[in-house]
Amino acid sequence: AAATALLVPVLEDRIAAAGLGPLLTDVEIPLASVLAGMEAEGIALDVASLGTMAVEVRGQMDAFREEAFRHAGEEFNLNSPPQLRGILYEKLGLSPGKRTPKGQLSTDASVLEKLRDAHPIVDAILSWRELDKLHSTYLEALPRQVDARDGRVHTTFHQTGAATGRLSSSDPNLQNIPTRTELGKRIRRAFVPGGRDQVLLCADYSQIELRILARSEEH
Repeated sequence: AAATALLVPVLEDRIAAAGLGPLLTDVEIPLASVLAGMEAEGIALDVASLGTMAVEVRGQMDAFREEAFRHAGEEFNLNSPPQLRGILYEKLGLSPGKRTPKGQLSTDASVLEKLRDAHPIVDAILSWRELDKLHSTYLEALPRQVDARDGRVHTTFHQTGAATGRLSSSDPNLQNIPTRTELGKRIRRAFVPGGRDQVLLCADYSQIELRILARSEEH
């Protein structure tokens, strides 16, 4: 705190020289108070529904894993690139795509997507991966981050975390909840109002940066 105080006059001079004084005093500092309130308030989470989804997803993952084993003719670790390379490129003879920086044949999603129609094992692996990511990132992780004192999830917002000037959040990242798949939509619906007299409102500015730019040009 003492070191931060010593930086104030230096940074004030730099802010003034850059013409950013009004941005700091009229936007960033007031916003910091708003974000602090949002972090303290948190958001309610339907942990029970996430638990139900987790059970369903683990069953689906088991089915895709068994399907992959059946096509491979043996069991292997779906999370192991070396084992996956051995199955796909050596045993099944699929055409390899790009290589990793270390010169190994790649098994990342972009490569496997191009091989999806080449063998049914690829579709099973990609389907398993998609569910595994959702399961580990949301269904398993989010319930563990609920604060026992109030039953809410408290993220941390970063005012300068994105190069575009937008907010970012972490621990957990609540700005990256999936919506493209049905399971992703179900995960999003697990975020619920904190009381019976409350509702959650989802709103978005369309092309907000371009609108601000156009408004600035008018003046």
